[in-house]
Amino acid sequence: MTHRRFLRSRASPIAATAVASISDSTLWNTAVTPMVKGLLGPLGQSFCQVFETTDGLFDGDQLSNLNGWSVGGNTNVLRFPVVANYYRTTNGLLVVKRDLVKVKVFAWFGDVLSGKSGELIFSWALRDRRYDGTQRANDSALLDYPYDEPVNLPLVIGGRQLQASSAEMSLYSYLPGTGIAKACGDDELEAFVASPFKFLDRPEDFLRLFQIAWKSQRYPGQVSVPIPDVGKLAHASWDKLATACGYDFLETAPSHLHVYGWNCAKGYVCSDAGQQAVIADFQKRAAALRAKGITLSRLQESWLFVLQSLRPVELIPEHLHLGSGTWLQNNLDQNNLWLYKPLSAKAKQLIGKTE
Repeated sequence: MTHRRFLRSRASPIAATAVASISDSTLWNTAVTPMVKGLLGPLGQSFCQVFETTDGLFDGDQLSNLNGWSVGGNTNVLRFPVVANYYRTTNGLLVVKRDLVKVKVFAWFGDVLSGKSGELIFSWALRDRRYDGTQRANDSALLDYPYDEPVNLPLVIGGRQLQASSAEMSLYSYLPGTGIAKACGDDELEAFVASPFKFLDRPEDFLRLFQIAWKSQRYPGQVSVPIPDVGKLAHASWDKLATACGYDFLETAPSHLHVYGWNCAKGYVCSDAGQQAVIADFQKRAAALRAKGITLSRLQESWLFVLQSLRPVELIPEHLHLGSGTWLQNNLDQNNLWLYKPLSAKAKQLIGKTE
């Protein structure tokens, strides 16, 4: 059920976009991977909920109000509603939420609707970028981060904004029971791994936790072990659904070096040559470090780029100080590292004109 009539019923400067019309069944069959389905079990009873406030049905189900919209001083009111469909499964819950510009699929392991403890194991999203770089971008209650600053104008490639349609994709997956805090009770380490740049104002804590993460099996941002088939199958789902919706481009803003590499392997390219040069320079310096005999795994290379942001630079261990640029996206401000992938013939023609 897509609730198109409801989505169109409110007068607004934002129109319903193509992603809002992707059906739940299509998302279940295309976006949700076999391993996630196996963990959830078969779909059971379902119900629909229309949200006009940020309140969710359980902890972790809340919505955002990044535009600061309020009614009579009440700031938990949404400017535009969100339609959510909840599907009970044998072992958990599948949730599909959509508003005018974004569709998001969540999978929960555990009976969270009954107030019991559970874990988010999967989050997949596709978001129309046409309003990015303006205040209207933040009207979506399904956003994790704001996009209203002009630095986030869509499809700025080689310094030129292309006249084409694009959608942003995003993804998270978590194998149940493997969260850092759940596995070993270390909430602080989990918070650091989730968002290491938040600790830069506490350099002693940053370095202490960095040394632990450096020897761990967790990439920056990776608080749980990922579900194996999610990363392998996600790109095909975005390609298929974005193409079916008529988008010319897919875009993404990778949070760390390993995520950047994962996307580049699937055909994504950095939108800004200057940012690409920073990454290339870092990789060159990291290769020189390995040539000196310092063992450096792919995981450690991703952490090494995070480390270069520590200030003052004298705090960076000498043998790991590369003198390079810093990672280009910290998820604290709106400076993002945008990558793009052309989908349509029009997109490929436009890219040819920018080269």
